[in-house]
Amino acid sequence: MTTILVIEDDDIVRKLIRKILTQQQYAVLEAAGGHQGVQLALAHQPDLIVCDVMMPGIDGYGVLQKLQAEAATAMIPFVFLTARAEKQDIRQGMRLGADDYLTKPFTKEELLSAIAIRLSKLSSLQQHYSHPDSSSAKAAPQTMPPDLKHDCGDRFSLQETFEAIALTLRRNETTALPLFIVGFERFDRICDDLEPQEIDHLNQAIINRLNQVIQGRGRVICLAMGEFCLVLNRAYVQADTGAIAQKILAAFEQFLTTATEEFFLSVSLGIAEYPQDADNLRDLVAQAQAAQRQAQNLGEPRYQFANAMTPQSYPKGLDLADDLRDAYHQHQLTVHYQPQCQLPGKEMVGAEALLRWEHPLRASILTEEILAIAKPIGLLELLDQFVLTQACRQLRRWANQDHQTFQMAVNLSATQFNQPHFHQDLSHLLIENGLNPANLVLELTESTLLDNAPLTIRRLKAIKTLGVKIVLDDFGLGYSSLAYLKKFPFDFLKLDPSLIRNIHQKSAQQTVVRSLINTAHQQKRLVIAEGVENETELECLQQLNCDRAQGFLLGYPMSAPELEQLLLSKTIFPHDSVIFDAPDP
Repeated sequence: MTTILVIEDDDIVRKLIRKILTQQQYAVLEAAGGHQGVQLALAHQPDLIVCDVMMPGIDGYGVLQKLQAEAATAMIPFVFLTARAEKQDIRQGMRLGADDYLTKPFTKEELLSAIAIRLSKLSSLQQHYSHPDSSSAKAAPQTMPPDLKHDCGDRFSLQETFEAIALTLRRNETTALPLFIVGFERFDRICDDLEPQEIDHLNQAIINRLNQVIQGRGRVICLAMGEFCLVLNRAYVQADTGAIAQKILAAFEQFLTTATEEFFLSVSLGIAEYPQDADNLRDLVAQAQAAQRQAQNLGEPRYQFANAMTPQSYPKGLDLADDLRDAYHQHQLTVHYQPQCQLPGKEMVGAEALLRWEHPLRASILTEEILAIAKPIGLLELLDQFVLTQACRQLRRWANQDHQTFQMAVNLSATQFNQPHFHQDLSHLLIENGLNPANLVLELTESTLLDNAPLTIRRLKAIKTLGVKIVLDDFGLGYSSLAYLKKFPFDFLKLDPSLIRNIHQKSAQQTVVRSLINTAHQQKRLVIAEGVENETELECLQQLNCDRAQGFLLGYPMSAPELEQLLLSKTIFPHDSVIFDAPDP
C-alpha cells in the first residue's frame, strides 16, 4: 500500500486530508509539526510527503531541507501546502526541491491530482530501473532509456539514473563519470517577472538546448529552479569532458527563444567526477555545486572541475574588516577613473568612477571586494556616498577647465538607490557643485531595477526630473527581455564584458550583441561596451554600431591627475600611444 505522510499543524485541515486519502486506499501518517514530520519521514520513508509551509518550530522549508540532507529521504516526492500564493513563495519552495505546490483552499480533486501525478512519475521511473536479477543489471547497456533522454527529471530520477550508470561503469584510472551542475546568473530575478507557465517554457528551452549538446549521451535532470544536472552515460577522460563543457558554454552564447520571450543567459558549469571526486551521489553533487559556484563567481561564462578548485591565497572578509574601517577614517581610500570613448573615433567623452584601496599587504583592492567587505560591517552606505561626492567634486573641477560636456558615471548600489532621501541628497550635490545634471550618469544593475519594479520606476522618474542620466549596467549576465525593460527610463545600456570578450571570433555572440544594439537604438538608447581589451574587439563593435566603449585597451582606471592630462590634451583619445600600468592582479 502506498504511504503518504501529511505534515500539517492545523488539526482540521490535517484530518480532512487524511479522510480524503484513506478513501482512496492510501496509508496515511500524520504529523502536527515539522519536528515530528522529520522523525516520521526518517523512520518510515513514505512514498510521498504533503507538508504545510507555515508551521511553528520548523516550517515547511526547513522540513524539506532536513529531509533532502538525508540520503534515505532526499528523493521522496514533496508537495507543499500554503495559504500564500505569491510567486516568490512558490519559487522558494521549488528552488529547494519541492515537486509541487497547492494553494489553500484547494479542492479534493486538486489534491488527488497532484498526488497521483507525482506517484505515477515515481512508479514509471522505478520500473525503468528495476532489473529481474543482478546479472541483467551488470549486462545493462551504456545507454539511457529512450523516453528518459529528453525530459526534465527530478531528484529521484537523478538517484536512479546515477545508480544505473554506475553499475555498468568500468573502473579506470584515466577516465571518470562526469556529473555537471549547470547554473545561470540571476535566474531568480528573471523568473520574478514571469508567470509560472512562462517559467516552464524557459526551463524547457534550457533542457532542449542542453539535450542538443549531449545528443542522447546522457540525461538532463532538474535539481531546482535555475539549476540543472547532466549525467553522462559513460566515462570520459578529463580532456573530453572539458570539450563537452565548452560545447555547453558555446550553446548558450545564442538567444533562448520561447513562445513569448527571448532570453540571453550567462551559464556557468561545475563538474565532479565519479569515483575520483566522490564515491556517492550526494557528495558528488555537492562537489559539482561548489565548483559551479566558484565558476560563477569568476564573473564570466566558464566551467570548473571540482578537483581543480583552489582556495583563495589571501585573507578575505572579516580579516580585512578592521583594516577597511581604519582606511576609511584615515582617508586612505581613493577614487580612480576609467575612460569611456565615443565610437567611431575613440574620443574620450566620459569616465567611470571606481573605488580603490591601497592595502599595505594586499596592494590594490578593487571595488567589488571592498564593497563585499563593507556590507556586513555597516560601511556600505558611507562608501557609496564617498564615491558619489568625490566624483561630483571632480566633475566640477573638470567642468571649470572647459570640459563642459564630459560625463561622469557613478555606480549606484541598491542600498543607496532605495534610501528615502536619495533624491533630495542628489539634488543638493548637483546644486552644491554647480553641475550640469546631464553630465552625471548613474549606473544601476538590472537586479536593482527589477526589485519592486513599480516603486523603482517612480524613483527613477523622480531622479530623471533632476536631469541626470541613467545606465542599465552589467547587461547580458541574464535578463527577462530588453522589451520588458522598455518601461524603465534609462538612457544607456551597458553590455557586460562576458558579451564582449573575443566577440570577433564568435558569430553567435555577434548576433546577440547586434540584436541588443539594434533594440536599444529603436528604444532611443545608447549602448556602451564594457571590457574591450584588444583592437579586433573594438573594430567588431564599431561594425555593429556600438556607441561607446570602455576597457583596458582604451585605458586602465587611473588617478584624477592622470586622466586630467588626457583631457587637457584636447585630442582624440590616444589609446595606441599611451601606456598605463596594469593594476596588480
